[in-house]
Amino acid sequence: MPEPLHLAALAAAAVALTVAIRCAIDTRRYRRQTEADAERARRALAQIKEVHRDRH
Repeated sequence: MPEPLHLAALAAAAVALTVAIRCAIDTRRYRRQTEADAERARRALAQIKEVHRDRH
């Protein structure tokens, strides 16, 4: 039978792995959202430049 210390170490490792996976998922989600925001900003800037160019 495993010793309580080994079980505690396994439990801690499982928690650490779960946290690492969730952080990786959140990071990917954040990066995708940031890229989408940047793309929207680029399009908006292009439209502003186009309107400005048309006025001059």
